[in-house]
Amino acid sequence: MLKQLKVVVKFAFVFGLIVILGACSASSSAEPDKATVKEASSDTTRMISTVMGEVEVPANPERVVVDWHLGQVMAVGLMPVGAPSTLTDYGEFLKPLVSDDVEDIGQDGSVSLEKIVELAPDLIITWDQQASEKYAKIAPTVVYDTSNYETIHEEITAMGDILNRQEDAEKWLAEFDERVAVAKGKIKEVIPEDATVTIADYTFEKNVMIIGDQGERGSKAVYKLLGLTPPARVQSDIIDKKEGRLDVSWETVGDYIGDYLIVMTNDTSGSLKLPATWTALEAVKNNRVYELDIRKYFNSDPLSALYQAEEIADVLVEGN
Repeated sequence: MLKQLKVVVKFAFVFGLIVILGACSASSSAEPDKATVKEASSDTTRMISTVMGEVEVPANPERVVVDWHLGQVMAVGLMPVGAPSTLTDYGEFLKPLVSDDVEDIGQDGSVSLEKIVELAPDLIITWDQQASEKYAKIAPTVVYDTSNYETIHEEITAMGDILNRQEDAEKWLAEFDERVAVAKGKIKEVIPEDATVTIADYTFEKNVMIIGDQGERGSKAVYKLLGLTPPARVQSDIIDKKEGRLDVSWETVGDYIGDYLIVMTNDTSGSLKLPATWTALEAVKNNRVYELDIRKYFNSDPLSALYQAEEIADVLVEGN
């Protein structure tokens, strides 16, 4: 009986909050309570600048929900209370680092507002400017757009400022720099300085996907952390155009393949019959093809990228 009563109370609480959200949406033009806003500006809150303007946030957020940037939040020492399962379903490096207490708020693109309400966050961090309007009715919301940052150092420093964890950000970045330096040192011993490296994905069979340096499929780790060099056509046709990828035909794939080839694989890759234009590639004939599980290379956050760089370095060393 007591258990049933708890369920009813919990449901009533969540339902009531949802009703309040609906009312806020229906009367978005209402004036905020100025006394409440003024009272909130105390030692318990602070103002931060975002792409959406000034936002008042908790001085030290504790119950944070993210709809994408899980790795950045974890890097500065905070485990969020809610995150989309997309990141853990396809991020094998990230998954073991995530606490079992982190609640699933849904898949990317179909986040459950009801679930976020139930988690009672004191701060929401989103990549989506449009969604921020809905989130802001639940808790203070910060739009965190990684396209505004040139480097991982800038990304993590910004997240440290958002969460008021500047010292944690500095500590993580120091360790990050040390580990990247070790990985680069390993590669320097086995890969010639003038060698070129291509990342390819042919899991869709019809064409070959050639990857740039925007982060997907380990490209941030390969080109930005490890400092490996892309072939000329990858540079001119993808990277210089700030594209993430380019689909090329099997007939022209050779124009984009470097001295070394990193290939994304999945459970069905071994059953694919590769054409002669692929098997005739110099990288293939010289056994300079390195296969990586795409489930580890889906995420491109700094935390995942660090682990990706370390694994790639080890794979290259072992293969030479």
